[in-house]
Amino acid sequence: MLRRTYLGIDITAGGLYAASMRRAGRSSLLRGARALVPGPGMFAFSPREPNVLDEGRFVEIVQELLNPLAGREERVSLSLPDRVGRVLLTESETDFKTHEEGVEILKWQLKGSLPDEARDVRLDYQVMERAETGLYRIVVSLISRKVLEQYEALLSRAGYGASVVDFHSMNLHSFYRPRLDLGEDFILVGVEGESLSLLFFTGRRLAFCRVKDVASDPSTVFHEVNRSLVGLREGQPAFRRASVFLHCDREGREALQQALQSLFEREVVLLDPRLDRMVAPGTQLPRTQPFALVAAIGAAERMM
Repeated sequence: MLRRTYLGIDITAGGLYAASMRRAGRSSLLRGARALVPGPGMFAFSPREPNVLDEGRFVEIVQELLNPLAGREERVSLSLPDRVGRVLLTESETDFKTHEEGVEILKWQLKGSLPDEARDVRLDYQVMERAETGLYRIVVSLISRKVLEQYEALLSRAGYGASVVDFHSMNLHSFYRPRLDLGEDFILVGVEGESLSLLFFTGRRLAFCRVKDVASDPSTVFHEVNRSLVGLREGQPAFRRASVFLHCDREGREALQQALQSLFEREVVLLDPRLDRMVAPGTQLPRTQPFALVAAIGAAERMM
């Protein structure tokens, strides 16, 4: 029996990473992964303008990454840098009759937060719950239409279609969620390259999201996290009981772990992807840190 292959590709400032996954009972197997650093002049990541500067080379890179992994699969889950879009949390008193109606209402409701005119923005959303106040709590993803359409068009030129599109930080969560007992209330801190992401979940629902470019030293990360937590400490009762997890690809991550433990005043669990536990027999992984492949794997599993 032929089993479907699930493809994920993660585009970052440090390189492009691709993963091929297959189901294995209730879990999944990593059937292959590839990495490529395109060098300068390939991207200019922006929330308003098309990101890919060398379109021909980008198409070649996608084919070089995905063709050896794909088999007959043409669908791919695309993970984009957080800086090219935005994730917002909002509330609405309206019970949307259709998904399309929700898109239009949220565009009007969030018009002051859109990167462009409403007609030039691609918006998607998920209703998380109805609060005791009667309002619906909603997580919204925003991206400029011309930014997304360039990526979609170039993937199509390479022979693939973007079935799922999300941001890097969300795909980190997608990777760890089925593999760890994160609990009902938890904080996921991601420190990679010069990017800091901070996700807070209560009742396993996203309650706070912030992504920011930061310098690499633990002191700067400490101050940025502390600045982000000001509102959470007072406004979220679950904050003080939330477990804290750290995904970090930097050398000296233990020093950062200790700094964050003093900030949160509790244990901070340093995450290890342990890709060796999910690699199919005979699979060779690229010579890159396992942390770099996490979002690509998480993206691929979004389609499972």
